[in-house]
Amino acid sequence: MWAVRRAVLRNAAVWNRPAVRVHSMRFSTSRMRGLKQVPDSAWTPYKPDYEDHDDYEKHEDLDYEKDDDFDDYNFDVILRGTDEVRFGRKHMGLVVLPQPIVDAIAACISETNGHTMRHDYLRLVDAHRSSSEITPKGKGRGQKTRRLLRDERERLERGNWDSREVIDMKMPRALPGERVQIVIPGERPAPASLVYPKTRLKPHVIEYGPAETAAYVAAFAPGTYAVAFNVLSELAMRVPGFRPSSILDFGCGPGSALWAAQDVWSSVQKYVGIDSSEAMIDCAKRMFDEMPERQLDRELLRYLAPDQPNTHADLVISSFTLSELPSDAVRQTTVEMLWNNTRDTLVLIDRGAPNPARVVSEARDYLIKLASESDSTVKVGSISVPSGIHTVAPFPNELDDPSNNTPAWFQFVQRVQRPMFTMRTKHSKSNAEVVHYSYVIMRRGERPPDSRGVLDTTPYSYVSVREAQNRPEKYLPDGTQRKTMEQLAREAYYWPRIIMQPIKRKGHVVTDVCTVDGKIERWTFTKTHDKQAYRDARKASWGDLFPHLPKSSIERSHFTPVEGPTPEELKKMNRKQRRSLMHSDD
Repeated sequence: MWAVRRAVLRNAAVWNRPAVRVHSMRFSTSRMRGLKQVPDSAWTPYKPDYEDHDDYEKHEDLDYEKDDDFDDYNFDVILRGTDEVRFGRKHMGLVVLPQPIVDAIAACISETNGHTMRHDYLRLVDAHRSSSEITPKGKGRGQKTRRLLRDERERLERGNWDSREVIDMKMPRALPGERVQIVIPGERPAPASLVYPKTRLKPHVIEYGPAETAAYVAAFAPGTYAVAFNVLSELAMRVPGFRPSSILDFGCGPGSALWAAQDVWSSVQKYVGIDSSEAMIDCAKRMFDEMPERQLDRELLRYLAPDQPNTHADLVISSFTLSELPSDAVRQTTVEMLWNNTRDTLVLIDRGAPNPARVVSEARDYLIKLASESDSTVKVGSISVPSGIHTVAPFPNELDDPSNNTPAWFQFVQRVQRPMFTMRTKHSKSNAEVVHYSYVIMRRGERPPDSRGVLDTTPYSYVSVREAQNRPEKYLPDGTQRKTMEQLAREAYYWPRIIMQPIKRKGHVVTDVCTVDGKIERWTFTKTHDKQAYRDARKASWGDLFPHLPKSSIERSHFTPVEGPTPEELKKMNRKQRRSLMHSDD
């Protein structure tokens, strides 16, 4: 500790600052953070050597006696987050529903009985679970399953076979009066209903009447607003010059996407909401009347026709709707109509479950296929727009989804504060929840060219360290000029995206990323390889774009395509064929 005290006094003497008196030999965590954290606006060249903290970087002592002019030194700076990392950050903390929206929802559900709302909420959850818990192809084909199948074959060959033992290991728990079925690879037994606990769920959707609408607004509207706000905020950051003046919201519900868009952009002047439920449209109108008046030309419709006038918009949104459509053919037709009404950007959002994530991924693949078959320019209404297409987020390419035919799927999370009526409807004591979602942002035009490895001829200015401290908005602490938002936006198109929460360990950080090459890789960042990358990796979160290169990388086997029949083909097999498939799996 005496070495730390001497370092503090020497640092103060070098920079002509008053020395910090250390009154105690015990350093608290906050006091040590005050020494070790170096903000951009108040950078100091020396940090004491303290090995008890993982994120404490060691710096070599500088020989100040060689020269008294410290502006000539170019120190090796470890920043508290680079501009690239700040630009690529998608993670945001707890999203709080604005108070006018909370008051409007409370007014809409004020006349609804609480017990009835709880019952309708459970019905909605059953509908979501019935279409969300379908496991992608490959689930149940891991090492443990193969070992159980091998043991079963050995027991059959020896003649020592107990069906109850196999049922205990491989069968789902039977409900009262239910016959147990074999769990085949690629499928998962349907979950039990929350409303009727003794029955299995079958895929279904619910028609939204007044009661179901009240339950949806009370339980799910805060989460849909938080997800839409996160996605649209990312779009505003990634495309700085995008200012939509018109919005088309397919499956608008109570208007959650409009609330988020108005909080992100102030340029919205026209809004067209489409929902097949008359009760949802009435709820949206009432909420618009309850909320503060804004200069907005809004229109609510029951359906979207192929050549319907006044439905073309700069920004088209479909939020938590595609997975509720009856078939894949209807989804393709709907996605094509939405794209034909898009002048600039299309945003598709759905739940973060296997089946809704597959729906979003297939919609993206279909849009890329449509754009490749179209002419050089197309007309959206009376405006000619380029026919090309590129993915803004979450994929850094236009290649196939790397999670296709794998047990995994792309999903992201967002925390939201629950209002009191949401806590009562869900019978929850916590005022915060985590919403899982999948999304894709598609934009017209070709992807900006890759500038990685290309010599930048833009003239940069380098200034002294002392001048950089006086102008932190333009220069980095080492005297390098900061990049503009346009430069960062072009480079971000080719940054990998973190698809899972980073794993932090002592001296290294492990992250799973989706690369520009369309692969899922596990990257490792070590403290000895690159201190800045290591520091940024420790502060990175799920969903962020990450510009640094790792020390080592390996391909994730969990995202390796699984060979074998598809779930649709498995459903067409009889029991004998399924059992033969199980016995043939090593």
